[in-house]
Amino acid sequence: MATLDVKEIIKQAAQQEDKAYKFYMDALKFVKDPASQIWLKELADEELKHKEMLQNFDVAKVKKFEPEKIHDLHITEYLVDKDITEVKNFQDVLIVAMKKEQKSYNFYVGMAKSSDNPDMKNLCKILAQEELKHKHKLELYYDDNIYQWD
Repeated sequence: MATLDVKEIIKQAAQQEDKAYKFYMDALKFVKDPASQIWLKELADEELKHKEMLQNFDVAKVKKFEPEKIHDLHITEYLVDKDITEVKNFQDVLIVAMKKEQKSYNFYVGMAKSSDNPDMKNLCKILAQEELKHKHKLELYYDDNIYQWD
């Protein structure tokens, strides 16, 4: 596999954000509750912002990156993977969304580990952190609204 350069990673990441945006917009049709609809639109907007951030990405920022600590609830890891075609309700939407964020996070972490270019490593860490923030937001929402202890 050819090593990807920073520009190529940014392009791929922007495409991922675009797919995520479309996913959240499509997911609206499974959601009846207005509060949940607003929430999904917010997530979609965040994905768009990420895409724009990537398209206007300043490589100089990569050098100054300081990671922040993001709490990971690890709820996602215990949920059964669902295919987008199996989505029937808001709970399914959340599960698919959490899994998507987890996969993106894993992808960027892997890229960061495999790169020997420090800028590249940092860029992947920045992107991984953004995915983890989303995953955390989804997990909190899932935990508060759907997951109930017996």
